[in-house]
Amino acid sequence: MTEWAPIKFLITKLMLPFLTFSYEFIFPNYGISIILLTLLIKVLFIPLMNKQYLAMKAMQDVQPELQRIREEYKDNPEQLQKELMQLYKVHGINPLQGCLPMLIQIPFFIAIYATIVSPLFKAEILKPGINPGLFPFWLSNLSLPDAYFVLPVVVALLTYWTQKMVIIDPQQQKLIWLSPLLILGFGLKLPSGVLLYWAVSTLLSGIQQVWIMKKEPEVRVEIITPRKK
Repeated sequence: MTEWAPIKFLITKLMLPFLTFSYEFIFPNYGISIILLTLLIKVLFIPLMNKQYLAMKAMQDVQPELQRIREEYKDNPEQLQKELMQLYKVHGINPLQGCLPMLIQIPFFIAIYATIVSPLFKAEILKPGINPGLFPFWLSNLSLPDAYFVLPVVVALLTYWTQKMVIIDPQQQKLIWLSPLLILGFGLKLPSGVLLYWAVSTLLSGIQQVWIMKKEPEVRVEIITPRKK
């Protein structure tokens, strides 16, 4: 995976140089360096993520009309698609717009994982006199999993929180715990440096999401009474 050119570029030109620079010139703690790296990446993605959250809010605002259309045309798939497309067109909604920023961020997550598990990073944090973790009593070596399982739980809870804000479909809400539980299980064996990045990134995304949801006015959607058949 690290041989893929974009990932290799992120590791060698962004991740490792920034972590080293931050440790040497900002604060001698690799945990703080990872937090600062996360902040840098989130700042770079602010415009894209704003678009994602605006798309999510628009979809959330038209949910009542969306449910009405689905119920009215549940036995007519062709007309259902036409009505949905018309609804999206009227309100300027692109259902796929919210997915693109998320997909673009995946290489950054892969790159931070590849960085933390790389021999170069492990060799760097194990040098004499180097602080390899966040605190002596917790996350003392960022290349190892969280021995107390705090970060996997935090990431799972933050994921639940961010999903809870945008998922209003009753069918989807029934499965809202599935993703956090999968993340919890997946995170138990991840290096704590990766989980630290994930936790801070999810927290910042949640804050940005709350800000967008409260800032933007609600889309006004007229609920049309279903036609009698």
